[in-house]
Amino acid sequence: MSHLWRAGLVVLAVGVASMAQAAQAADKLVGNAAAGQSEVMMVCAACHGADGNSTNPQYPKLAGQHADYIEHQLESFQKGRRTNSIMSGMAAMLTQQQIADVAAYFSQQKTAPGPVDTDQVALGKSIYENGVPAVGLPGCQSCHGPKGLGNAAKLVPHIAGQHAQYVVQVLTGWHNGQAWGDGPHAKLALSVGQKLTVAQIHAIAAYVQGLNAVR
Repeated sequence: MSHLWRAGLVVLAVGVASMAQAAQAADKLVGNAAAGQSEVMMVCAACHGADGNSTNPQYPKLAGQHADYIEHQLESFQKGRRTNSIMSGMAAMLTQQQIADVAAYFSQQKTAPGPVDTDQVALGKSIYENGVPAVGLPGCQSCHGPKGLGNAAKLVPHIAGQHAQYVVQVLTGWHNGQAWGDGPHAKLALSVGQKLTVAQIHAIAAYVQGLNAVR
């Protein structure tokens, strides 16, 4: 009887977990890319570009970025988990449906290729692929993939073709102990940045900018 009782509890637990996952999926808003385009033109395009390919390298390219990742970041700005003098205000203007719509639109665009910095690409490629074993740092591709496409399910961003200046900005922030958000990789990103030298940060950024893979 005890075995049957335990088996029953396992089945019940699995059933409850499945129901919770189904409910969460049902609650998730479906983004409308066409509606998202209208929102982008009104709110996002000035900094990120009409198609998500920003022309100012201090602002990240969002074209081709995973919709779930964009949604997570916008919600983090809204809830104060991530702060930025511009984005916190912009995100506050959006409803949850508008966030889903904007994310859907950007995710369907193609990332414009970035120029290759031939002076730093060799070092950047080496760190991206192999890491820095001397300080226990794995290669960037272990999370972002060999082509920099990231992982939507794990909220790992698509970084191929991203502006080198923006990548330097982010990595330097981590290097200096400035992290954001409560995502699954927040602490990992901080530890990565702190193990990199300034020269390595610039080399990685140059290599990532030249990763012209698109989804």
